[in-house]
Amino acid sequence: MHWWHVAPEWAGETAFIIAGGTSVLDQDLSLLRGRRVIVVNSSYEAAPFADFLFFGDASWWETHCRRQALAAFAGRIVTVSVRAAGLRLLRLRRQVPPPGLSLDRSCAVSERTSLQGAINFAVHLGVKRIVLLGADMRRADDGRSHHHLPHPRPNKPGNQTWDIQMAQLRLAVEPLRQLGIDVINTSPITRIDWWPRAELAACLTQ
Repeated sequence: MHWWHVAPEWAGETAFIIAGGTSVLDQDLSLLRGRRVIVVNSSYEAAPFADFLFFGDASWWETHCRRQALAAFAGRIVTVSVRAAGLRLLRLRRQVPPPGLSLDRSCAVSERTSLQGAINFAVHLGVKRIVLLGADMRRADDGRSHHHLPHPRPNKPGNQTWDIQMAQLRLAVEPLRQLGIDVINTSPITRIDWWPRAELAACLTQ
């Protein structure tokens, strides 16, 4: 297996990572055009202009790889899956947490949440700030799990799926702090309490 070695293409810049939470529906994603954007899984449908798509689940890829919307996605596609097949795929070696972050540029820590891997990937790109969208870690009040169609694997009842993901994301907090990388969460309904929250518009002016 050939592993891609990530160059620090975004050194010193801000990465905007769009995750799957329903709060994305309330964000004006057009504000991100021309910015450094990584979409996670099906979020490419909401922001087809993104620079990168990151995913970790082969079953997700098998569901989407033949879709016209994905074929039209002009950005690069990065994965930690060894089962997903496709000539477009740039592969990083998957490392299972802990640790919460890998400094090996051919590797990303990612297991139960592709958001974790996308954050690690952004670190490899050399960013100094990460702005999260859709990092809700909960169901919406109306019961929806994502801003897009649900994934092939159904979520556990209640917030159990996100409880597992939050435990893994928390492992990255201290490594990111030691690297001097700021993380800001723009979700208004997030359960994450360890990264500061701000409105997306404010993040665009800093």
